Amino acid sequence: MKEVLKDFETKSNAGTENLDTIETQSNILIKNALFIRNKGNLVKVKFEDILWMKGDGNYTTLVTRTNVFSLRNILKEFEAVLPDQDFIRIHKSYLVRIDEINTINPRELKVCNDLVPVGRTYYQNLINGINKLGSGNLD
Repeated sequence: MKEVLKDFETKSNAGTENLDTIETQSNILIKNALFIRNKGNLVKVKFEDILWMKGDGNYTTLVTRTNVFSLRNILKEFEAVLPDQDFIRIHKSYLVRIDEINTINPRELKVCNDLVPVGRTYYQNLINGINKLGSGNLD
């Protein structure tokens, strides 16, 4: 995956080769999913099935609706591949699917039935990106 990203960055900075990069991207057969290695097989994981991810050094835990995968990729690599409009980083080690967030407080949020920590530096970005109604004070 690192080689693909380096190749993309090299081509995107080269000027006229930028058109080749766009054509290469449009040749990707499956655009709404990624394939991950699991027990010797490549398993298709749709973006819409991913609930959250946790980075831990060189490993990432990917949690879907039905499975949990432990992968030997850093979280930043997944962040670069996943669609920005669907996923948000809420902690230095966590990435969540935006439309699966159920509750938010300054320390954690609930994604389906899982509690995921929210980093102090990421909380304000999260709050600024959502619609809020009401102040909680009813007189």
